[in-house]
Amino acid sequence: MQIMVCLASVYGVWTIRDRKWYFEVDKTRGGRMFYLQDDCKHEELVEMVVNDYMLQVNGELLELSYPLPAAMMEKLPTDSPPMYVTNDRQVGSLVELCKEHVVRLCVSTRVGMGRNYNEPIHECVQEEKSEEVDKEDVEEEFGDEGWDDNESDDVNWNDKAWDVNSEDESDDTHDNDSADDVDNPDDIDADYSKYGKVKDEEEGEESLSFRERLRRGVWNGGNGGFTGTWSDTILVNHSYASKEALLSELRLTAVMARFAFKVYKSTTDLFVAKCVVNGCAWKLRAAVKNEPDCFWVTKYVKGHTCSIMDRVAHRRRATPRYIGQLFVERTGLIDGIVPRQIADSMRIMFGLNLTYTTSYRALKFAQVFVRGTPEDGYANLPSYLRRLKQANPGTITHLLCDEEDRFKYCFVALAASTAGFQYLKRVIVVDGTHLTGKYGGTLLVACGQDANFQVFPLAYGVVDAETNESWGWFFDKLQTCFSPHPMVIVSDRALSIENACVNVLPWVTRGICYYHLQQNIIKTYGGKELMYLVKGAAYAHTLAEYNRCMDSLRAAHPDLAAYMELADPNDVLNIYII
Repeated sequence: MQIMVCLASVYGVWTIRDRKWYFEVDKTRGGRMFYLQDDCKHEELVEMVVNDYMLQVNGELLELSYPLPAAMMEKLPTDSPPMYVTNDRQVGSLVELCKEHVVRLCVSTRVGMGRNYNEPIHECVQEEKSEEVDKEDVEEEFGDEGWDDNESDDVNWNDKAWDVNSEDESDDTHDNDSADDVDNPDDIDADYSKYGKVKDEEEGEESLSFRERLRRGVWNGGNGGFTGTWSDTILVNHSYASKEALLSELRLTAVMARFAFKVYKSTTDLFVAKCVVNGCAWKLRAAVKNEPDCFWVTKYVKGHTCSIMDRVAHRRRATPRYIGQLFVERTGLIDGIVPRQIADSMRIMFGLNLTYTTSYRALKFAQVFVRGTPEDGYANLPSYLRRLKQANPGTITHLLCDEEDRFKYCFVALAASTAGFQYLKRVIVVDGTHLTGKYGGTLLVACGQDANFQVFPLAYGVVDAETNESWGWFFDKLQTCFSPHPMVIVSDRALSIENACVNVLPWVTRGICYYHLQQNIIKTYGGKELMYLVKGAAYAHTLAEYNRCMDSLRAAHPDLAAYMELADPNDVLNIYII
């Protein structure tokens, strides 16, 4: 005759405080009562719990546990963890214990199921210690993220500082209080990037916030956003395009199900993985069948026979390298991504809560995963320039190395740019900007402007710094892109650019960029209220109009007028340029 035992259950999460385990009950879910027979199976108990609590969760993501009775705890250390019910044998032990003691079953879920998915699961992600992966036949793979419910993220996210979709209303170089011109408002605060911009340009999917795109799954034309649930998609007779694709899916499964595995055997046509706990029945076997690189799952033992405590003791925590790779594989994005977005995506997709340091390092690894290392980029540069010329006949490229065969200068002008420039106004704007990569440097650019007021790129180069030598080398290569007809080169007042124009292109007319001149005047002299006179002098089309504005400027601000006179009128005025 079978005996039935009564088992009360609650839903919540285990925490540890002062070396003691406590179960924090979710009172909104209430309790449940179960009657178990002596021959009750683990699968039956899991099914009862899932149905009675109405959990939208895979059975493998459900955790059933119970605290030992007080009489037993008196003989054990105070930090003894709860007992987990993971198989039929453990269910039998629970039934026998219920015959003599009152036991409460504690129900938990592992990954954000049955709760608000936006609520983060606190993770502790182990820093990466090694760059290389062990190549032995038996190698351990990280498969867990460190599921410590008591460890919280110590980063205080500042929404204003980190929201890439919010616009900073302040501007260090422009002020909203602009003086009025004689004919029209002054353009001190003009946004030059809006010139020629078509209405509603770049709207649609691009205007969606990163988090909204993440939930909708709008990645490079893809759709089908994240649903908030996860299930093990590895099945027998399921194929993967490569061993790397299979290993990536297996790692994700290990992360979400919180266990670690080891690669038992890996060859060109066979892959075998086992649970890291010795004696556990979990196993995956895949082999090449039809196509040379296509791996088919031939055997997959889904259930674990090892205990939860053994899995916790042997778990491996994901490194920033793996998180970066996982982000790229799941989103396909890298350009314009910041660490905050890495943290958001991991929390929304997988319930992981990352610190800023981990997110930043994961972003760096993701960039290397997509683009390669800077050293690889410099090593591949000659091959890239050669293939660029092959794919775009007429493209002009130059690569200069120093006496030790190290990179020094690079110049590129695409064939389409040199051909299209022949139909534009013969005015070239040149400037340089600092590069922020590992090896620094300066990017030199030469651009024109088309009839629609759009920037027309002509050529660009990478040099060490803005010096007489670098600008001279750049202009020497630039003059091969156009015929020696009357030409105007506009730039800021950098002496290196002026010297390069005199030495390499003495036949061109040089102009000073009014925007740079305006910013220097505002910063140095604070003459914002007199900018209408400066603009009048700079935009003058007759010598009389220029003299009239300069006379008024001398009377109002002699120092500012003297600064203006230091610049050669040939470099500033439309009357001399046009």
